[in-house]
Amino acid sequence: MKQNRRPAPFNVVPGDTQGITWALPEGAIARLGKGVRAQPGGNVKLSPNGKYFAATTAIGLWWYDVSTMCPISLWETERGGINAIDFSPDGTRISIANWDGILKAIEVQNGECITQIKMEEDCVHIVCSPDSSKWVVAARHGIIQLLDIKTGQCIAKMDRGPREFHSNDVSQLEFSPNGQYIGGAAENPNPEGRQIHIWCAETGKQLMKCGGCNFAFSMDSRLLACASSDETANDANLAPNFISVYDVEKGERIAYLKAHNTWVHTVIFSPCGQFLATCDTDRTLCVWELLSKPTLKKTYADCGTPFYLPDGRLFTAVFERGIIQVKDVERSEKLPTIERQPGSIGGKWFSKCPQLAIVYALSNKQSTDKIHTFPTLREPTIFPDPIMFLPDGETLASPSDGRGIVLWNVKCQQAQETLLRNTRITSFTVLPSGNILSCYIREDLNSLWVWDAAKPDEAIAEFEEQAQLVWNTAFAPTGNRLVVGSREGKIYHWNLKRKEKLNPFIGHTEFIRSLKFSPDGRHLVSTSNDNTARVWDVSTCEEIGRLPKAEEFGVSRPMFSPCGKLIAGGIFGEVRLWCAESLKTLYAIPHPETKRCYAVAFSPCSRYLASGTWWEKGMEKMAIRLWEVASGENITTLWGHPTDIQSLAFSPDGTLLASGGFDRTIILWDIKPFVDS
Repeated sequence: MKQNRRPAPFNVVPGDTQGITWALPEGAIARLGKGVRAQPGGNVKLSPNGKYFAATTAIGLWWYDVSTMCPISLWETERGGINAIDFSPDGTRISIANWDGILKAIEVQNGECITQIKMEEDCVHIVCSPDSSKWVVAARHGIIQLLDIKTGQCIAKMDRGPREFHSNDVSQLEFSPNGQYIGGAAENPNPEGRQIHIWCAETGKQLMKCGGCNFAFSMDSRLLACASSDETANDANLAPNFISVYDVEKGERIAYLKAHNTWVHTVIFSPCGQFLATCDTDRTLCVWELLSKPTLKKTYADCGTPFYLPDGRLFTAVFERGIIQVKDVERSEKLPTIERQPGSIGGKWFSKCPQLAIVYALSNKQSTDKIHTFPTLREPTIFPDPIMFLPDGETLASPSDGRGIVLWNVKCQQAQETLLRNTRITSFTVLPSGNILSCYIREDLNSLWVWDAAKPDEAIAEFEEQAQLVWNTAFAPTGNRLVVGSREGKIYHWNLKRKEKLNPFIGHTEFIRSLKFSPDGRHLVSTSNDNTARVWDVSTCEEIGRLPKAEEFGVSRPMFSPCGKLIAGGIFGEVRLWCAESLKTLYAIPHPETKRCYAVAFSPCSRYLASGTWWEKGMEKMAIRLWEVASGENITTLWGHPTDIQSLAFSPDGTLLASGGFDRTIILWDIKPFVDS
């Protein structure tokens, strides 16, 4: 059998080496972002031969070539929402699990699905047995099952004993190399602390249980090693800085080793089975020789995550200050340094799969360059709420999923710059002048900082409140005022120019959900968990009135039209428009796909309104509807994101629509065929 074949090139567009236009929905121009989200159980797997890696994302399964670090295929875009993956040992098949509880076994070379089954809930771990005949899966509520890959039949459910909480607490799931055992580590807090269970891979019967985490089987499956807590401290939930080694067949511990002072995050056996490598958060690497009595062979300082190559060489990858340093441990030889851009998809993928960094560094060992950078992998991860066009219409701004504000070149459809790169932000706004203001709120400290993106070196204002501030904020269009919501319902108010506290807006009684100024800055609309939507006079901080029906259904993030005459917001099963002056309901537009409409946006001319749907069970693609405001007519419907639409923005000329989804992507839509520009 031929092994490790190149994955089938699905959805590849000639000339597009970064996947910006791959698998685009009808009417879309580009997709910004790869849909990378922090997935439970890890989201990157290196192929067994080290030539390719697959990454789970909200929009599908991305395949990359390790040697070039460029995407080569995009699978499973019909639904997206990939939770977990695993390769068969020979690399010819890949198993995937998605948010809908669908499990598949797929041939790598041709993409043919050979098995598909539907689970009751989604799985966050999926592991293929060494002989490729079985899956062991862990579901969202911590239920572990053994499945026959060919038939999908459940062979056994793993008994973990009584648990107080049924949650996603399975941190690790593995078959032993000989396929006889299944190991599972659970982090669910209980009097026994962290637990590792070993089951029979034929029957699912529990064979042993021990305290610990971060375990590994030896290559002959005879031994199990794990990180465990200090048993003399009489507290099983202490940091695991000891190493326990067990004889799996006998269910007995044969060694209890002390050499680390901090949390042991990695435990691995050498391919020959003679050595055990363990590493802690102080970056101390210990190599143990497994003779009749395990003994410490050598200790190495300043090491990262260890990884044995098949030939027995031991490497580590250290992640620090924006770089990844890979080195051969025994030879003390450093390989070419890899640049790791904070907040980039490369940073997330390398941290999830350190062996990927090691394999890439080895493939470039002969390169004369000291530092390698990957343009594709440096692409920022996105938190697409809010998204805003700059006045020039050539640039789109979005928060990074980490730090800073990403500026995207609309024409080139690529990230061109990250503002406030080293600054955490919770919200930002683009002023009519093009200037960008942002703020960061520390809820635990009840404090906030405000930055002008043109002056990144220090905050332009700092405020504190004796209240629990929340992340829902709004800057006035003039840039001179900031309002911030709180948990108790009060809206706090500051003058940024004079750096002084103004009178608060008092009336809401619960958590503030959204805030939005009118275009002239004279009015503010707010929503709260008290199920009211209120309009305020900014100069007096007095309530003018309330939007009708909000008490009955609740309003999602209402906003003023650019002309200032209308207010639009999502209400239960519909989009509603109100007169901004009288606050009377003008009309309601049914939103047929879902009960909730979260995001709305007016076109610059106020003639059109876009609305986005919220995901509900059974939905595959979310609808973005474009409406004519005067008539309430649905002009067109765009389908693309597999998750909630969280933000919408029109370009200044009204010909482009940008949509930000919970899938961590932004889609640019061409709406010229549907509007009068």
